[in-house]
Amino acid sequence: MYGTLSALASNLLILVLFVVVVWAGLRIAQSIFGVESKRAAAGEIAAKLVSYPTGSAAVLRRRFVRALTSQHVVMPSGERLAFAELTVRVAPEDLDKLDPDGDLERLGDDGAKLYLAHAERSGWALPDEVTVVVEVDPGLRSGWVPPARGSGRAEPAAAAPLRTPVGWDIVPDDLPVVSRQPVAPARPDPEATMNFPALVPDLEDTAPTMNVAAGLSLERDGRATPIPLGGTVLGRLPESPVRFAEPEVSYRHAAIRRSGTQWQVKDLGSTNGTTVDGRRIDDWTDVRTGSVIALAGVRVTAVTDTSGTVHLQGLTSH
Repeated sequence: MYGTLSALASNLLILVLFVVVVWAGLRIAQSIFGVESKRAAAGEIAAKLVSYPTGSAAVLRRRFVRALTSQHVVMPSGERLAFAELTVRVAPEDLDKLDPDGDLERLGDDGAKLYLAHAERSGWALPDEVTVVVEVDPGLRSGWVPPARGSGRAEPAAAAPLRTPVGWDIVPDDLPVVSRQPVAPARPDPEATMNFPALVPDLEDTAPTMNVAAGLSLERDGRATPIPLGGTVLGRLPESPVRFAEPEVSYRHAAIRRSGTQWQVKDLGSTNGTTVDGRRIDDWTDVRTGSVIALAGVRVTAVTDTSGTVHLQGLTSH
């Protein structure tokens, strides 16, 4: 009986000590992160652990290579085909570790050489050329390189020639060949089709255009800060282009990127959330000129440059 009570008292003492240590740790975290509640401090600690770069530069390079070399196509025959183009995404914080100069094109060229060497060693069918595109995704956690996306592929090995079945005759090669000259399509009458241009794709476009993307700036307290075209992370981290000193704003609070000609913002699991024009968001959400983005209630206004289409007539390439 005495031994049971002694063991129970020891376990209770250990539990009390554990609670005291956790409570003291949260108090220290409150003072470090400048938050008012222990719950917010716990959230900041969790966000810090998730976003903390895992592994050295060498480990990150191995993950980059694995993200590329794990991608190929397996045919029903068992033959393996290499991709002709691969796209691999990295976090902004990891770009310097993979290439000190931040040269995405050079990093892609190195990745293509590594992929080709691996495919040749593995006996995969190879395309004529392999291209690797490296994209910076501000929504990725630092230290994590997701598998690359592949497109195009090498051609499978040529099939064996078909054998003529018994009882069938082979068509001789000396049969006369009827030559047919291609007939040029008739040009439509512009006057007859001027009211229906969408139905006449053969009409020459005298003023071709192309879409152009707008630049984005975030305005706060009368000061506009341009956002890099490759996207960025907003929060209290030093790399954030817009400075946030408010304790309610998380260290890595939200990500912003350009998708085609549209800018988008996404919450990164922050403690106090992100809203666009008063609506709370979790996934990528479009922003336009005048959109109000609020990080834990701290508001910034999106301002875009002129965008739309430009005429290509008269332009020359160099």
